[in-house]
Amino acid sequence: MTSFFPNMHIQIPTRIVYINGFKGLRQFFDSKVKSQEWENPQLVRLAAAIAPGLCMTPMSSILEACNAGHSNPEPLYRRWTRGIVTRAGREVIFGIGLNQLSDFCEERVPSVIENPTLRNAAGSLSAGVMCGYLSHVVHNMSTLKLMNPNKSYSTHFKEYCKKAENRIPANISAGARGPLSVLLACIFPTGVHIRTSQIVGSFIILNGTINAMQKYQFDPVKWLTGKS
Repeated sequence: MTSFFPNMHIQIPTRIVYINGFKGLRQFFDSKVKSQEWENPQLVRLAAAIAPGLCMTPMSSILEACNAGHSNPEPLYRRWTRGIVTRAGREVIFGIGLNQLSDFCEERVPSVIENPTLRNAAGSLSAGVMCGYLSHVVHNMSTLKLMNPNKSYSTHFKEYCKKAENRIPANISAGARGPLSVLLACIFPTGVHIRTSQIVGSFIILNGTINAMQKYQFDPVKWLTGKS
């Protein structure tokens, strides 16, 4: 059974921290960081938006490393660092999408949709689609590096783009096939719908849960302690 669910004693607490971290850090930075008090408030707001993704990158790396032992036999304490550079980019996109972009999209949902829950879901859906597309390439690079750390990022990227040549018509000249494969791999990636579906589902569940808790003024601390 452990072969199907490896390192669950590590995965369970790490996943709890990961799931709660993005929203918790956003709330922390919103309450503690006063951007208007700084000389460059736009840069401070950008840093506050990026920070949750960077902070959660180690958690994400540990979770992926726990499931990669069949491809990468390195010890877990070393394996989790593989692909962390591109994974950080993926988590930054995820964090901004879950927090700021979801709110941005929800505010622009057509007024014909009046139900707050549906508006929240529509905003999460829109943000999830954009983040799934934007994070697809860096997600693949982080996974490839984790599975095969002996290859450089440039080698992984070349091999990743090489696979797109199968979609190029045979009558295209050899000189144009290289640049066109890069374009196809980055702008029209295969399998992007799978990653996008995962992110959309995560956004809808997380944002929907937070929205419901705020709507009904549910305080998990009070609920757990039994205090009114």
